[in-house]
Amino acid sequence: MFGVNLDRKHLENFDITLFLAMLCITVIGVVAIYSAGYDPVTSTVKKYYVRQIYWLAIGYFMFFSFSALGHKKLVKYSYLFYILGILVLLAVLVMGHVGMGARRWIAIGSMRIQPSEVFKFIWVIFLARLYLDFGREKLGMVGIARKLIWVIPPFTLVFLQPDLGTAGTFLAIWGMLLLVIGIKRMTFLIIIITMVFAAPVLWSQMKPYQQKRVVTFLNPEKDPFGSGYHVIQSKIAIGSGGLTGKGFLKGTQSHLKFIPERHTDFIFSVIAEEAGLVGALIIISLFMIMLLRIMMISLNAKEPAGKLICIGVSGFIFFQFYVNVAMTAGMMPVVGIPMPLVSYGGSSLLTFMSMLGLVNGVAMRRFDDPGDD
Repeated sequence: MFGVNLDRKHLENFDITLFLAMLCITVIGVVAIYSAGYDPVTSTVKKYYVRQIYWLAIGYFMFFSFSALGHKKLVKYSYLFYILGILVLLAVLVMGHVGMGARRWIAIGSMRIQPSEVFKFIWVIFLARLYLDFGREKLGMVGIARKLIWVIPPFTLVFLQPDLGTAGTFLAIWGMLLLVIGIKRMTFLIIIITMVFAAPVLWSQMKPYQQKRVVTFLNPEKDPFGSGYHVIQSKIAIGSGGLTGKGFLKGTQSHLKFIPERHTDFIFSVIAEEAGLVGALIIISLFMIMLLRIMMISLNAKEPAGKLICIGVSGFIFFQFYVNVAMTAGMMPVVGIPMPLVSYGGSSLLTFMSMLGLVNGVAMRRFDDPGDD
């Protein structure tokens, strides 16, 4: 069903630039997680970084596995994966593990898996199948409505967990691919007007803590010791890093525990405080190199599904990276989106490394006949 068909030509087209960018980013992630777990009082380090290394070992296996497997057969059976993914998301709401006021995880032994993260992988290959008819004509309202139906189940199920940030990524990637394919001008104007009128409805459906995040974003100083505290401390950490940073394990905001969730959502604050502007620019540059490389692979791909997968993966990486950096710098509301490949978390790490494996698989097969399986 999912046989591997590789020859020497494929191996010669292995994208070393993409791999090295991913390698550098994941190494920085482990170092940052180690620092985030360091306690200067007891000189001990929480074992988050050890678990991340275990997940990385599996992640690299997934990367090479999906590079070898390719995307075509996965896209062929994407509707089946979509249905299975929706069933798992339903199971989360019924029997999922509750943590920090949200039901987002399924416990498997001692491990906790976040299905909404895994569904991102399914979403990429499913959208490649859903939009496989692109290039024929620009979509009107009817065409968009037919494709919008498929967004509603995952968006709603993840929104109810509640996880507005992840739910928003599904909608954002769907919309981005829609724009790439092309929509009629009048249809675009109608969508914009509809979104404006829908905003109050969405606001009314948000949880109180989600509404507070938006209010805090607009004016964090209004409640500096309450809802605005985390954003203010994160901005202090980033600013205090200066040009070259305070040095490894010397970040005061991080190690005196002023920054919340510093090994996950606010990992960029740790990097910027200890490595300064130089360190921040390095991680930003590495992501830019990765994104540019993915777009080059998309441009060189002959087969439509491969192009769409690259666009979808780059969209996920850009959207999450931008939102994560922007929220830690106080430029966006805190929505709990981790930094891809850097933040602690096995589900997210494996998902992004698997998606990058698909992209590398597209690069390895860029000279194949589009009709080959």
